[in-house]
Amino acid sequence: MSIAVSAVIQPSRRVGRFCRAFACANLVAGLSLAAGWAGAFRHPYWLAAACLLGAAVLLAPGLAGPEMRRIDISGLGQIRLTVQQDMGLSSAPGVLVDLLPGSTLWPGMLVLRLGAGSAVSVLLVLPDSISDEQFRGVAVAVSDISVRKNKFSKNNKIL
Repeated sequence: MSIAVSAVIQPSRRVGRFCRAFACANLVAGLSLAAGWAGAFRHPYWLAAACLLGAAVLLAPGLAGPEMRRIDISGLGQIRLTVQQDMGLSSAPGVLVDLLPGSTLWPGMLVLRLGAGSAVSVLLVLPDSISDEQFRGVAVAVSDISVRKNKFSKNNKIL
């Protein structure tokens, strides 16, 4: 059985909505602290600055546009990860990465720790990021790679 699969993983719309809602809550809290509507706090301007900074950090990635990733898993178990800003343009060949311990596969979410040399990245794959068929294919391929390489301890059980 071949585990070869290729999928374009889009940013999760659900996670994006939660981040924007949390940023709006931080913005409201920061403005109410700065205006003095929140009551008596010891350092209200420092707290307001922290809330406004948090809102800016949460909203900043959304301004750059969606960053899609393409994951290609070969039949031999090699994983190639490519970052694609625009799907219409031809992209770079990608980086060959290894599946690291700590990766988690659940029926509704994949958290993949991928490493290339000393660089480690985390790829979050949710059901609204790719189609159901591709989600199952990636989950089976990653599970097969983890069994082949036998790098995972019993504490990091992959379901």
